[in-house]
Amino acid sequence: MNRYLLDMHCKQMGLTDEHIAQLLDINTATYYRKKVGKSDFTRKEMQKIRSVLNLTFLKLSGNPFTM
Repeated sequence: MNRYLLDMHCKQMGLTDEHIAQLLDINTATYYRKKVGKSDFTRKEMQKIRSVLNLTFLKLSGNPFTM
């Protein structure tokens, strides 16, 4: 998951790290570790994020042809 694209889309929707962590039912520190790549998001977590942000997998992974 592309951290910078995730941050950009969250900011556009007015969502903070705390909002996303609550959505995923994890604490903010765990979300941050996952966002920066120290841990992996589960498939279910990625689906929730994409659903809330209304994004495709390619947009969130940084494919330049989907922007």
